[in-house]
Amino acid sequence: MHGVITDLKVRDIFRVKKKRALEFSPRLYYGEGMHPDDLEKLKEKICSKPLLSNVFLLLLPENDSDQIEILSSRYFVQPYYGDHSVKVVGIANDHADAVALVLKITEDCMAIRKDCRLKEFLEWQ
Repeated sequence: MHGVITDLKVRDIFRVKKKRALEFSPRLYYGEGMHPDDLEKLKEKICSKPLLSNVFLLLLPENDSDQIEILSSRYFVQPYYGDHSVKVVGIANDHADAVALVLKITEDCMAIRKDCRLKEFLEWQ
């Protein structure tokens, strides 16, 4: 059986030098352990070496039924993310911090919009 999928080896996935197509929100939320001064370095690290940056990202989902997705930055090693753009709305140190960040975003949305349409609240042009 020949094809692109069967010819792809695990070592090839980790050797991909292509930068990830991540778009960071201008109103980026970040977890409590993060320093605003270090965010630019962290963004660069996530785009170039996602395996080394062990953080969780809050993303705007592509489907209409979800509000926010929480993914480890290690998922961005996959070749799919080299070609597809992803909108990042938050960065957290660990999963618990990411869930607390979703709670903060929900509180902000309720205070400003008086509803829980997080995806609409977080979208940008």
